[in-house]
Amino acid sequence: MASGALAALREKGLSVPDDISLVGYDNIPVAQELSPPLTTVYMPHEEMGKAAVRLAVERPAPGSGRERQLLGTHIVIRTSVRPLTGGSQA
Repeated sequence: MASGALAALREKGLSVPDDISLVGYDNIPVAQELSPPLTTVYMPHEEMGKAAVRLAVERPAPGSGRERQLLGTHIVIRTSVRPLTGGSQA
């Protein structure tokens, strides 16, 4: 989706990241090959799969709180996002 957005922005004469910043999702391998390389959110697919199987096998009781899992993600910063300028950063 993000690579399509990048192409559409170019067709409209916009530059990434000079005119608009662009962030993708899933950190697929092609993200680093785009021009500019795409900033993305990394998703732990293997860990998600293991957690899903564990939940299916264990079958936690509804309402026990164990049917929910929190997995970590992180942002892979590349050059498709322009740094903030001026003002305070929270």
